[in-house]
Amino acid sequence: MCAAYGASTADQFAGATSDSGKYLYGSNQWGWDDSGAQCMTVGLDDSNDAASFNVTWSWTERDVWVHSYPNVGLQSVQLPSRLDNVKSFNVSGAWDMYPTADPNAANKTEALMAIGAKADIALDMFIDGNNITSMNASAAAFEVMVWSAVWGGVAPIGYQTFNAESPKHTVGGVEYSLYSGFNQQYQKQAVFSWVPAENQNGIDANLWELVEYLVNNGTLTSDMYIGLIQWGTETVHATQNVTFEMQKAQMDLSVIKQKPTTTKGSPPATAGASKGAAFHVAPTGFALPAAAMGLAAAVLL
Repeated sequence: MCAAYGASTADQFAGATSDSGKYLYGSNQWGWDDSGAQCMTVGLDDSNDAASFNVTWSWTERDVWVHSYPNVGLQSVQLPSRLDNVKSFNVSGAWDMYPTADPNAANKTEALMAIGAKADIALDMFIDGNNITSMNASAAAFEVMVWSAVWGGVAPIGYQTFNAESPKHTVGGVEYSLYSGFNQQYQKQAVFSWVPAENQNGIDANLWELVEYLVNNGTLTSDMYIGLIQWGTETVHATQNVTFEMQKAQMDLSVIKQKPTTTKGSPPATAGASKGAAFHVAPTGFALPAAAMGLAAAVLL
């Protein structure tokens, strides 16, 4: 499925850093099994300040379990940052998901249904009262997810208790509903998922408004830290190969008080990831913690 050269990888845990050092790609097949495979190819050239990658995958067994979360993470010397120090988190990009054998399907949703595809597109933010812990996806006390699309009945944690009175908030012209619950593997990690009523094929919004909502209603406190941000697709099941394309993804975290930029490239968790490098196995502590994250989504039967 995957050529073993350049900026492509079929490895379970591998990472590659963009030329500028701003983005770190991770293959993150944390739920891998031998029923399928995944190939991730990334664009290292981010001279336009944008990240791009595509991933082809299929998993024919365990159709209620997330197999992988191929993603692009934001590397910034400003992370971790106190929540009250963040002014905005602007996110933009576009994506596509389709059966690999039928990239021009007239109705891609129906084409994905025909091969039993189950997946979602989501951005992850990890938050904790401790600045170091906030950089660890399996240890952070809070996970805030912003979903953009879903296929095959995948549902966020907390869907069982969702009702018409659950909170809603509109950002970038899209209304999101809030789901909440606890990670099945890490019962102390609270998961808050903002999910749109309809699948989106792109985004251009200040997603910090969704975090501020949780601060304003007392769920989070302003003295907590955000330490880890990743954006990708959770892959669950498909009887044939599925391809996901992320195009021109941009993430920009604006803070009130800047940290010194004398540190080359990225925060401590990314130490050792060289800029513009092709994929390397188990690159850093940055891309890997989500591998132990547990089930971030549920699948409706």
